[in-house]
Amino acid sequence: MIKMYTDLWIIISIICVILSANVNSYNHIAVQDSGCADGSRIGLYGHDNIVTCQGKWKGHINNSSHLCAAGWKVCSYEDTDLLGTISWEEAISVEGCYSMNAAQDGGKCQKCAEDYGQDDMAGIGRGCPHQNFGQTSCIRGGRIDSSCCVDSHFQQACHYKPNIHGVVCCKLPSRKPKIVVKPKSKIEVNTGLIFLLTCQATGSPAPRVQWYKDGTQIPVTNNRIQTLPSGDLLVTLAKKSDTGLYSCEVINTEGMDMASSQVIVREYSSGCKDGTTEGLDLHRDVHACSGKWEGHVRKGKSLCKKGWKVCNPTDREVLHGLTWLDMLDLQGCYAYNAAMRKGQCKKCRERNMAGFGRNCGKLRYQRKRQSCLATGRVDVFKKSEASSGCFYKEGVTSGVLCCKRKSRKSKKKPSAVCSSKCLNGGKCMAHNYCQCPSGYKGAVCQIPICRYGCGDFGECIKPGVCQCKDGFTGKNCHRKVCKQTCLNGGRCVKHKCRCSSGFDGKHCQRKSTVLSKLNRTER
Repeated sequence: MIKMYTDLWIIISIICVILSANVNSYNHIAVQDSGCADGSRIGLYGHDNIVTCQGKWKGHINNSSHLCAAGWKVCSYEDTDLLGTISWEEAISVEGCYSMNAAQDGGKCQKCAEDYGQDDMAGIGRGCPHQNFGQTSCIRGGRIDSSCCVDSHFQQACHYKPNIHGVVCCKLPSRKPKIVVKPKSKIEVNTGLIFLLTCQATGSPAPRVQWYKDGTQIPVTNNRIQTLPSGDLLVTLAKKSDTGLYSCEVINTEGMDMASSQVIVREYSSGCKDGTTEGLDLHRDVHACSGKWEGHVRKGKSLCKKGWKVCNPTDREVLHGLTWLDMLDLQGCYAYNAAMRKGQCKKCRERNMAGFGRNCGKLRYQRKRQSCLATGRVDVFKKSEASSGCFYKEGVTSGVLCCKRKSRKSKKKPSAVCSSKCLNGGKCMAHNYCQCPSGYKGAVCQIPICRYGCGDFGECIKPGVCQCKDGFTGKNCHRKVCKQTCLNGGRCVKHKCRCSSGFDGKHCQRKSTVLSKLNRTER
């Protein structure tokens, strides 16, 4: 009985979450439709793209955009075509006074600025102080100013005044949402760390972002997983259960767009023999391991876990993945079996032992590659100590960089396997993926391509060749066939015979009789 009530409670909770999400979605769309940030609408009910919105702002009218809903803006001199649809009667029927980011000095509709000739701020509403029927302005049939007359003299041009009740908002041109910064298609991260999935989109109205994991919407109540204002998803203290397919959905009234990322969370595995890592734990194949060793730096492998070794020039690909920020973040100095000789990264012999860490003796940042690193050069010893060899030195070296050994298995890639044979000369390039030759397409290259199609009355049977249904002919099967064959060299055109010279009849079966021959007079 208790289990039954528990299950019922879970079901009710899920329904509540879904209903809440739907209500929030509806509210979001309702606010966008009203045009005002508070969801209200006052006057101009006959217009879909212009509304008057209540509210105050500080300073210049440029600072009033917060009164308009997402996908809307304060109407300005740039919206003359839209504002010209407002008649004088509509403008004075609005209760109160609402400003626009435009000036109407001299009967023009221009930019509102701190200038004697551009400081008569346009407005709408019978509560505005200056109304002149018949004058030219931003609207049709008259001129209404919400503030005017030498405001620029007091450095108050285009500013909020106590008599102003709000602004006029214009709808921005609608655009479908598009994700411009997508998350990586696949990321791998260790447990306990942080990872960020990007999802930044454009569109009008501004799209809202929703994240899903394995098809289920991520709840906003999850404090460990949060959607940032930018649209990115931040996951802290990663768990193995966070492994899955994450999908970002951006949506507005015009449509939607999606992008996905496969996230794999693994248990952290240190490359150090003692199981701890002093740094670089965000990297999978290179770790900083502390401790002493005797002899050449390669002997420092005693600090590395089985299957790992002291890094050397053969690990360039891994070392290139280390950034200068990684280096500055690593306390101490960790040596590895490399040194610069004649401008090349070689194994360490006598001097210039390479290192990594903020406390190394020689740090030189340059974009041009001068070492085994992608940028800059780091040596364990200072220039004056460069001859200290490739050995451990108390107080200077903190340990070694350990790199994961490469697999000794054959580097030959396994041959691709396609469960169905690729046809018509297609090649199996990857698992169940056929690369088709020119003229064919389909999962196994089974479909021939006719460049211009075969219409509704034909079928492409090989590249560029259509097989027409009965009653149709032509390269693209677009012409009807004449019911009977056209005789004496006649051609079938639009299912009728077009006869050659000297013949006529429905099927060009008769010789033509030249009228001039019948009417001529024998002499």
